[in-house]
Amino acid sequence: MPSDALALAPVILAVVLVVSAVGKLRSPSASAEAFRDLRVPAPLRGRVVVEGLPWGELLLAALLVLVGGPVGIVAAVAALLLFTAYLGLVVRALGFDEDVDCACFGEFAPGRITRRTVVRNAWLVLLAVLAVVVAAQGSSVAARVADDRLPWWWLVGAGVAAATTYLIVGAPSPAAPAAGDVPDDESGDYLRTRTPAVPVSLSDGSTTNLRALSVERPQLLVYVSEMCGSCEEVITSVPEWRTRLPLLDVRLVTRMAAGHTHLTSLEEPLTVHDTEGAFSDTFGLATPSALLLGVDGHLAGGPVTGSLAVPEFVADIEAELAAVTAPEMDPSDAAR
Repeated sequence: MPSDALALAPVILAVVLVVSAVGKLRSPSASAEAFRDLRVPAPLRGRVVVEGLPWGELLLAALLVLVGGPVGIVAAVAALLLFTAYLGLVVRALGFDEDVDCACFGEFAPGRITRRTVVRNAWLVLLAVLAVVVAAQGSSVAARVADDRLPWWWLVGAGVAAATTYLIVGAPSPAAPAAGDVPDDESGDYLRTRTPAVPVSLSDGSTTNLRALSVERPQLLVYVSEMCGSCEEVITSVPEWRTRLPLLDVRLVTRMAAGHTHLTSLEEPLTVHDTEGAFSDTFGLATPSALLLGVDGHLAGGPVTGSLAVPEFVADIEAELAAVTAPEMDPSDAAR
């Protein structure tokens, strides 16, 4: 017979699965991007899998707590396989050339994958192993509570401990505004900040900095990686954006050196190569991201991050330019 503490393992896993599922359901686009960025095999990152995964997690959560016997064992083993797969994905992602954002818990725990992410997922795998041991004993958690073999106050105590831990170390602090994305408290307008003179190199081998780069023409810098699944649509859209935004230079920015990536272009506008990571670190960027540099030496927009946010950003720029350059309507035309 497992101890009360051991029998809490499936309860903890059930809570984790519910949080994970709700987070994914609230932000399905973030989950889809995470599947691409983690390079999940194509057959497993289709719409059916992405949209069905949170419902599967909810079902597993219910089975872990409410069902015993053979079905309970199957559910516990399924949870073990799921969390092991999650662990494998984050361990592999640490070896990627670019940072990867994890949306394992949807909008509730966004952030880049680090060694801490690996430790967290390894701990969940251990809990899943314990859940299998508990399930092998036959009775469900709900049955143990009903029979007083697992006192209800154990569950309340575990919940209080989890809530306290979350409030102390887990609650996300308000995100600091990105450079150039600070609102004016009085007007709510975009508050322009000076473009930092971050050194970068161009695909022709020359070196410059961001402020000098935008002296003659505004620069829309699109930060991508050829290894980033979420960047694929952004990269393929750049030629179209150049047509739509003729007043700007739309440049790809990559961490790879010129000649070491197929994104390198020796035709104007030249690609920007951030080999030292100064550009991405200054703005805290993940791929794909974009920001707009003005010719006055100030940031004109962004940065924004995400495969959905970047095209929206481009559309906003296009609309702003259209409003500025549109000829004033003749009063007689308006009367008609």
